[in-house]
Amino acid sequence: MPRTTVDRNPRAIRPTWRTERHLWRTGAKRVAGVDEVGRGPLAGPVVAAAVVIPHTGSGHSPRARWIGRLRDSKLVSPAQREELAAIIRERTEWGVGVVSPQVVDQINILRATRLAMHRAVQAMSQAPDCLIVDGREVVDGGLEQVAVVDGDALCISVSAASILAKVVRDRMMCELDQVFPGYGLAVNKGYATPAHRAALARLGYSNIHRLSFAPVRRAVMG
Repeated sequence: MPRTTVDRNPRAIRPTWRTERHLWRTGAKRVAGVDEVGRGPLAGPVVAAAVVIPHTGSGHSPRARWIGRLRDSKLVSPAQREELAAIIRERTEWGVGVVSPQVVDQINILRATRLAMHRAVQAMSQAPDCLIVDGREVVDGGLEQVAVVDGDALCISVSAASILAKVVRDRMMCELDQVFPGYGLAVNKGYATPAHRAALARLGYSNIHRLSFAPVRRAVMG
């Protein structure tokens, strides 16, 4: 399976079409950016998104105003992410993959991350020609792919995927907060904040916590 790893300046915060253009020139018409959210939390699922932003047949990038607003999801406010995610759903081809915390515990977080990415690509209505994957991950399935370190900050398609995945997972965590109150999931999104750790010590773990993560195991053991 062809694969390239590209390292770039992590301080760059405005994504470009550079990687997509290179792939378009090689004949890949449908290039999907792929990113995941939720690798590090103590609770909740891993969520990945795959996004293909249409472009003209000549290979010129689309110039829609909303595309210029795309950034790494961590650099965009929650309100801006919600607005952009709605546009992404309406104007792009996309898929979302979710892996539960129980599966994370069964197969480990690295494999769960790759599974979520694979599911996101599989959920698309039409298979892409090539993937741009954030970080150094490999998406199973035999598709040509380019791994870009800090791709969510550097590649427009990956930025779009990072925003969509973040919005989907944040909504899920807000819903889970209603089912499992007391952990502050709507606020901390399952991450290991001091308040979340204190709640684990006080309440014990729930069935959406990842028992394979050390802070959760410590809470189980008392």
